[in-house]
Amino acid sequence: MLTTLSRTWYLPCLLGLLPLAWPGHFSTAVGDSSKSHDAAFLAALHSITADELRNHVGFLASDELEGREAGMPGGQTAGEYLAAALAQYGLQPNGSNGFFQDFGQGYRNVVAVLPGSAPELANEVIVLGAHYDHVGYGGKRNVRDYAGLVHNGADDNASGTAAILEIAQAATLLQRPPRRTLLFILFDAEEKGLLGSKHWTENPTRPLEQVKFMFNLDMVGRLRDQRVEVYGWRSSAGLRRLICQTNQGMNFDLDFSWRNRFDSDHAPFFRKSIPVLLLHTGLHDDYHRATDDFDKINYDGMEQIARWVFEMAVALADGDTAPGFRDKVNEDSDGKLREILEAPANWRDRIGIKVVSDQSTEAARQDGALRVEKVFFQTPAEAAGIQLGDRIIAVNGRRVSNPDEFAAATLLAKESSVRLRLRRNFGQGPEVEIDVPLIGLPIRLGIQWYVDEAVPQSVMVSHILPGSPADSAGIAVGDYIYSVNGQAIEDPDQFDRYIREAASPLRLEVEHRGRIRTVEIPPSGSGQQVFWNHPMPLVKLAGQSITSQEFVCLQ
Repeated sequence: MLTTLSRTWYLPCLLGLLPLAWPGHFSTAVGDSSKSHDAAFLAALHSITADELRNHVGFLASDELEGREAGMPGGQTAGEYLAAALAQYGLQPNGSNGFFQDFGQGYRNVVAVLPGSAPELANEVIVLGAHYDHVGYGGKRNVRDYAGLVHNGADDNASGTAAILEIAQAATLLQRPPRRTLLFILFDAEEKGLLGSKHWTENPTRPLEQVKFMFNLDMVGRLRDQRVEVYGWRSSAGLRRLICQTNQGMNFDLDFSWRNRFDSDHAPFFRKSIPVLLLHTGLHDDYHRATDDFDKINYDGMEQIARWVFEMAVALADGDTAPGFRDKVNEDSDGKLREILEAPANWRDRIGIKVVSDQSTEAARQDGALRVEKVFFQTPAEAAGIQLGDRIIAVNGRRVSNPDEFAAATLLAKESSVRLRLRRNFGQGPEVEIDVPLIGLPIRLGIQWYVDEAVPQSVMVSHILPGSPADSAGIAVGDYIYSVNGQAIEDPDQFDRYIREAASPLRLEVEHRGRIRTVEIPPSGSGQQVFWNHPMPLVKLAGQSITSQEFVCLQ
């Protein structure tokens, strides 16, 4: 291994061999939104290359740095490398000691700044951060194999560190700096308990009130199947839309979590009510093992991610308004999302009954019949003599075994009536068939939705009717709908009106896991849609006006 003295010699030699980033390696994976950018922006974007990312990771994850443990010689050498690279790019130091912010037992954050170009916005700051330390030789509490081995931490987190270096250099190549200030912070001692990010937020080298957003790249070197985990996106309303727009062309499969994570360097910023975004390509078998090495990194994937973050950061830095912190993010969790998706409201009723799965006996559960739980006043069901406790077996000759199947059979029917096969007398009587008229027209889409304040001007699909036009078009639970026939959803609470009034065919702008596409619903009749907490229009029955609340029981 190299001695401390030999490392001092090795560092400037390696930096001298690194070329200044400039176009020469072009990737087709550039977001569609970049088409509107000028040539200088595209040159800066394409300066982020897999080859340079490989060079950075190759040095930071080399055995000579002995796992970059905070406060140890290898960690010190890594810090010197980072400061030298940032200085070479022409960035200004913004630590408490040049590029360094010293703290703890020989720990050092590395901090550099690119001042904003707009005088009225330059005092607003976008932070791009990653931790550069790892666990060194490891100990029983922080490795998953054996202590005493060099743990190079190529993915954790030489990958995020290298990406920040490339983004920083690309920012200096823009024809003009972004309007807001970009602050690059490479944190030390993350593996010892987020010490570097905690220290910076308690002792900021720029006024903390100036910080408007924080990107955190932690383990972005193992992109597989284009899947990226996204955390913190709910900390600022509208952030998901920007993430997805810049993803066009990159085509990442984005796993948007509602969970608030507190195990990486964005957490101290989040606790200061600063919006954050954590990107992560997922855990793997080499996590905190000595096998997390340079040759296992997906450098082409890192190039895509770094370019994507660069585009997002410039968009935020150039925006007319800075992101605001969404206080209700503290109430969000993956459990809350499950509650929304697992408790759908009742579908609109075209007959006048409420049905539930019959769970009264084991035989009933095996039979799969539906029990009539309520018959609404002055409806076709009441006129047809349907009674409480009747068991419905089939609709138009097709068996139905759950309320969704019954809803699909009645809501999608284009005929003016349906034939029900049922057993009277609480399922004890003989099977009979009756024809029941249907109220209104077939549904047009077949979804329920949730108005998510974290994603304004949209609705989130919370439930889909099996066999409905939406189901056939491939719309999925959790998708977001942004527009109807080119009309933005300015008022999500009136989405049902948008659907009723839009001309056919219905064209929806739908986002699925970060990928935005246009979905076309062919003409199939019109009528009121499935709704979420919205009253239905009045309908006429037996000469009387009856509101939906009289025959639809909402949860």
